[in-house]
Amino acid sequence: MSSLNYLANTKLWVVILLAVVFFLPFFSARNFSPATDEIAHLPSGYSYWKTGQIILNPEHPPLVKLMASFPLLFMDLKFDPSDPNLVGPIRNEWSFGSKFLFSNNIDRLLLWGRLSVMLLSLLLGFYIYKWASEMFSSKAGLLSLFLYAFMPVMIANAQFVTTDLPLASFSFIAFYYLWKFVATGLKKHLAYFGLFLGLALSSKFSAVVFLPLVAIFIFIYAWRSCQGELALRIRRFVNLAVLAAIPAFAVMYFSYLMPTDSGFYLKGLKSVYANWKPGYYLYLNGVFSQSGWWYYFLEAFLIKTPIPALIAFTASILFYKKIKIDGWSKALVFLPMLFFAFVTSIKAQNISIRYLIPSIPFLIIYTGGAIDTIIQNSKIPPLGGKDRSTLLSGKRQNYPEQKFYILIFTFLIFSGWYVFSAIRIYPDYIAYFNELVGGSKNGYKYLDDSNIEWGHDLKRLGKYQSDNPDAKVI
Repeated sequence: MSSLNYLANTKLWVVILLAVVFFLPFFSARNFSPATDEIAHLPSGYSYWKTGQIILNPEHPPLVKLMASFPLLFMDLKFDPSDPNLVGPIRNEWSFGSKFLFSNNIDRLLLWGRLSVMLLSLLLGFYIYKWASEMFSSKAGLLSLFLYAFMPVMIANAQFVTTDLPLASFSFIAFYYLWKFVATGLKKHLAYFGLFLGLALSSKFSAVVFLPLVAIFIFIYAWRSCQGELALRIRRFVNLAVLAAIPAFAVMYFSYLMPTDSGFYLKGLKSVYANWKPGYYLYLNGVFSQSGWWYYFLEAFLIKTPIPALIAFTASILFYKKIKIDGWSKALVFLPMLFFAFVTSIKAQNISIRYLIPSIPFLIIYTGGAIDTIIQNSKIPPLGGKDRSTLLSGKRQNYPEQKFYILIFTFLIFSGWYVFSAIRIYPDYIAYFNELVGGSKNGYKYLDDSNIEWGHDLKRLGKYQSDNPDAKVI
């Protein structure tokens, strides 16, 4: 009966935490006007549905824009297919997007458009729990889901029609199914992996970073699982790679609305940073630069992540040797996380921590497992026989028991601090900074751009100006 009660309580907590994952960004987003990228993404997606052509915003794959704009098809909206910003010789996705959004009920469009990203955040939360539970334990799954639910940078990116969180969701789920395939050998898991890899590739071009790792993982698996000559092993690798590639390519092909150009994806990939302004000045720690800093994303992560989470991440690394998982599991958690973070640090423009978020779910599940292991190892073992008689004879050593309760008390304190960090900053999750830099009020001294404000706060600015008509806003 106790095991049934534990199972029921676990499911209840999963439901509660998943509700937090969905409703925090849902209610937070109601406060905001369109973020800068949303002005391009949501209207561009609607134009894809209406025209059958992917014209605007080619520097991002179409899937997220199609998903976000799908509910808009059931509304009676003003849309001009002959708009010169859409079909003219000089196309302008920003002018087209502004005109489309503001000529319709913009709050209604944003509400329905943002739901798809919030649901993908919910899906990611579920798979974080699922993978951590299967790799470690259900308690580790809950701890991982708890870390994810109150992570400000994840909440911030779940409330806008942008591509970073969908990429994080689809790529993480893809590697989960690759892990399942390695563990079970069932080819259906490899097909699922290919499906979600295709969804990741169709969400943001940054997903191509994972392709070399994927090829290496499949090659090593094929080599180890096949006994025989080199040609036989290579044939098995090709067969497995094709099994994953077919669903991936199918998703990409249909997300691009079945193009006739065989190089459709490479063409889009070449347009990345098409809107980047030459000579744009990057910013860090009060200093401007055109070249950026190699440590930009590391510093952004350290000052925009709650301190309790940083402590948990650090503890999980320090106790690395005590975490009992097999080599494949370690590789499929650490290598995607580290490789994506490394490539992002040397290639991505230094404008926002959001470019780093596909690495964070991998760190979260490992940390959940590590915390659970640390707690389990500190528990007092059941006593009996001579041990119990020794305790009753007055020779009891209280240190292990005290150590365990101190650990639990510390865990509860840091958990409360972590939750408070997320609740206190509501709804300004984009602008969150931790106490290492004096909190969010000092954030502008260290970072700018979508680390602080993404053009999304015009609604509250308008209300402030209405309430304070004499105030001078610069």
